[in-house]
Amino acid sequence: MALELSSAERNTLMGGPLAAAMAVMAVDMGIFSSAQEAIALGRQLAGAAERYASNPLIAGLFDPEALKQGIQPQKLEVTAEEVRDGKLLDRALEQIDGAVALARAKADDASVKQYCQLIVEGCEAVAEAAGAGLFGSGEKVSAAEKAALERLRQHLGVAPTTV
Repeated sequence: MALELSSAERNTLMGGPLAAAMAVMAVDMGIFSSAQEAIALGRQLAGAAERYASNPLIAGLFDPEALKQGIQPQKLEVTAEEVRDGKLLDRALEQIDGAVALARAKADDASVKQYCQLIVEGCEAVAEAAGAGLFGSGEKVSAAEKAALERLRQHLGVAPTTV
């Protein structure tokens, strides 16, 4: 059974995974790799409802009828200086904290834990999508991406999985 979520709540909850993924993308930015990373995130989120079918929070977030109305999550405003200084992850964590606080207000602990896992899985998919070499070849997850993923995992209390 899916939770009833308002459009604003859905936007806030979707903003968590998107802000986190954007922060991981910014660690090693490249035109080609960014496109691959965005596609990987889209695939990860598209399969979330199926992977977490018993989670009412995630089911509510990805409710097909609600998605037809569209999602307009708050955009993480980014400056070139924040990307260069590595402060983008700090800003993303603030947005994630707001999304997780809303999740805690709407759902039980197990559902919130899976929502946090969903955020990390999206970031792992982004990190694994492209390497630093020509056209995204080469080592897939850089040291900087590993550090960002570890910080996200610790912040959200999620154990490492594939990366």
